[in-house]
Amino acid sequence: MQPAGAEDPIAAIFDLSDRTAEMVPTLRRMYRYTATVVVVYLLIMAILLLVSLRSDLFLALLAVVALAFGVIALSLLRQSDRFFRGFSQRHRAIRLFRDADPAPRIPEGRTPVERLGRYLALSNPRIDAWLREEPGALRLRVEFLAGGTKVPFDLAIVRPGGSMFRSLGTGPAGFALLARLAPDAPTVADLEGFARDVAAVAPHLEGLPARAILLRTHPGPLADAVYDYAVGHPVTVGHGFTRARCSLEIVSENSDGTYDLIPYVLGVP
Repeated sequence: MQPAGAEDPIAAIFDLSDRTAEMVPTLRRMYRYTATVVVVYLLIMAILLLVSLRSDLFLALLAVVALAFGVIALSLLRQSDRFFRGFSQRHRAIRLFRDADPAPRIPEGRTPVERLGRYLALSNPRIDAWLREEPGALRLRVEFLAGGTKVPFDLAIVRPGGSMFRSLGTGPAGFALLARLAPDAPTVADLEGFARDVAAVAPHLEGLPARAILLRTHPGPLADAVYDYAVGHPVTVGHGFTRARCSLEIVSENSDGTYDLIPYVLGVP
């Protein structure tokens, strides 16, 4: 008798990954509850340490040891949470890639920028859900301040992060997508300038940039150096205490009604 999944091992692996991914929200809730307990424990130990410093040095020493164990436990919890968040994101990207059209079609729209905005919503469930909830989040021909200078973009989709992120740059970061019309034959200097602009406006946005897109409407062949730069040089962005990498993409409208995507980014944000 043939074991289950042997007839199609790739599909069986995807099914197993799907079942594991279904547990991620539960594990994230367990992390939050456990982290809250550990933080309260650390606060109690810190108070105990302060109280016992003057009266009982042995008790103070025990409190220091307990604090050390609590810090280690919190660090391990944070590492576990990062692992599960990374697993969830990679799993979502794999599912999107598995279900995606190998030659993405250009949707209807009056302008290339409008068509790009519709494609982003159609190809990413998180973007689509946010735009349905807040249609005004997609903005065309917008400017953001950076160091007293207005930096223009042809398209921006921003989902604000939490209040802690907006004030201190920590906690849920939301997301932002920024796009700009590019020359038909962009150079490495064009990509570097675009990357600098994205990094410059990142601290002033309510969401952390996740994708930066240069849109070509009459594409020609790309130089090898430009291709390599787009594939291998994500933009480092920051907001307060948060640092992340933002994918740098070149999206081209082909004459056959399809997009050429370099690199092909799915599951982000």
